[in-house]
Amino acid sequence: MLAWHSPGDAQELQNPPRQSSFTSLVSTVGGDVSHVFSSPLRFKHKDGLQLLALTATTVIFVTSLDRNIDQDFIERDDFYIKPASELAQIGDAYDKLSAEYVLAGLSVPMLAGGLVLKDKKLMTTSRVMIESFLIAGAITQIGKKISGRARPYTGNGPSSFAWFKFSGAEERRSFPSGHATGAFALMTVLAKQYDSWWVEIPCYTLAVSVAMQRLDTHRHWGADVVLGSAIGYWVGSTLVNRHKQSTSWSAKPYLSTDRIGVAWSF
Repeated sequence: MLAWHSPGDAQELQNPPRQSSFTSLVSTVGGDVSHVFSSPLRFKHKDGLQLLALTATTVIFVTSLDRNIDQDFIERDDFYIKPASELAQIGDAYDKLSAEYVLAGLSVPMLAGGLVLKDKKLMTTSRVMIESFLIAGAITQIGKKISGRARPYTGNGPSSFAWFKFSGAEERRSFPSGHATGAFALMTVLAKQYDSWWVEIPCYTLAVSVAMQRLDTHRHWGADVVLGSAIGYWVGSTLVNRHKQSTSWSAKPYLSTDRIGVAWSF
């Protein structure tokens, strides 16, 4: 921390009242939500290329790969099916617990630990995980309503969409995958907040296993899990990057009876 101050017989000034913890939390969460939904307005050239690549990949899956991948999981003959199905068993445990219980099981102990240990990073990670899960989930639910894609088990084929019909039928809620979205939204925050291989590998392994489970159980097409995973990863990354930038340095003015200055924290 660096400090600059100017001594003198300054008149005593009252600092503005501090925000309550609840008001501060609401302001922070509102800022995070606004930041995510407005982030396309700040896209750079690289972001545009990544979005174009994701769009092209999704179209290729829908038009050329989805039917074959689903058939491969039914026939179980291709070389990649066995490891994918074994990995899906981890995702099956996630599915049986339910995403909401996984979220609570991770975020609540982290929040409690952060409060007890006075560890701001733990508390921030817990909050950002919840935000990421909810924001990414909202985006995915909107996508499901708009696209109305039929699930693989219906037998309607990968090209069966009901665009802008806003059907509430479960069999028309395939695209994107909510499970893949939620898993990547959670695990991306954890992996990027604690940027070590021993955190990243289990986090992303779990997230991928959830995506594989959705294919293995014929609840989703390949394009569904690709797009869902991308949404979760993007939201989680956007939120983590926002908080890393905002905490890299700060400047706080201070006033007292004999000095005025700025404290810089790095």
